[in-house]
Amino acid sequence: MSSLHGSDVWLVERALGLRAESIIDFSANVNPYGPSPKAIRAVLDKVWMLSAYPDDEAKALKEKLAEHYDLRPSNFVVGNGSTEIIYTFSKLVVKEGPGGMHIPTFSEYERAVRVNDGECLFTKPHVYDPPSVEELVELIDLGARAIFLCNPNNPNGAVMRSKDVEELLQEADRKGVYVLLDEDFVELADEGSTRSFAEEVERFDRLVVLRSFSKSHGLAGLRIGYAITSKELAGRLESLRVRWNVSTLAQEAAMAALEDVEHVEAARRLIKLEKPRLVMQLEGLSWLRPIYGHANFLLIELKEKFRSPDLKAELARRGLLVRDCSNFRGLTDKYIRVAVKRPWENELLIRALRELDD
Repeated sequence: MSSLHGSDVWLVERALGLRAESIIDFSANVNPYGPSPKAIRAVLDKVWMLSAYPDDEAKALKEKLAEHYDLRPSNFVVGNGSTEIIYTFSKLVVKEGPGGMHIPTFSEYERAVRVNDGECLFTKPHVYDPPSVEELVELIDLGARAIFLCNPNNPNGAVMRSKDVEELLQEADRKGVYVLLDEDFVELADEGSTRSFAEEVERFDRLVVLRSFSKSHGLAGLRIGYAITSKELAGRLESLRVRWNVSTLAQEAAMAALEDVEHVEAARRLIKLEKPRLVMQLEGLSWLRPIYGHANFLLIELKEKFRSPDLKAELARRGLLVRDCSNFRGLTDKYIRVAVKRPWENELLIRALRELDD
């Protein structure tokens, strides 16, 4: 029962006969409250438009995003999830040279580069902390023409300090290197741990800031994300984009979600309360070690007793789904990842892990 990513509830449904909606999914790092009620209402209100093609330019959504960030609509590219934009970006940049990335990190960066016949350069593994600026600059000196940086990082929640990100962007700009800065988890990160660089896209004209409606807004099933970048680079990405790539319902839900600021704030408050409690309870189990990061999830090291695929399978039989991290470059089969969820869900996970400790 293996998969390249988390949230494989459909795989568990097929393998174990459990109904997907009955599975408590800790493997997906999304808003613990799910989608905004306003987003759900927006989808229901537009169901009658299913026979019409979506707005290929996503004009209304780009205008909403521009208002939200105090930028121009021409600074945005909308994609079928932020993952589509990773592939479009890679298609654009790999012809200039290798892509450089720290590890472990989101595996689609590497896959997108290789699918487009590019080469990857990697730092040494950083399980407990972020990479240094010097390591990433070294990748540039080795020939990388694009740097992929996830901040906060998936799967460990490590955060590169804002001053270090700034230094990296300055060095990349000086050497004519692209930077894809993935901020998918920034809205649910620990308060004060990092900041967004969305407002810097005109200062650094090879910077692409990646955002998603999957994580903070809980719209993973609708597949919608966006890039924030310079007008010139946005135009180049748009020229490679698949037509009608984002559905009408996804665009409508995204606009409604963007307006529901309180829904995201409620999730931030919940995570602030629940994450320390979850860490404390996990630390009470002798056979695992939570690695504290700054995002809305935890990487957990398994000291003994279980390998990650076996633990995932055992918990899945109990209706709980965790992320087996053995396929992250730089990790082994002794790591899992869990999202911070609502109190009663976190308690079910802790109870199951305690039972396995007996």
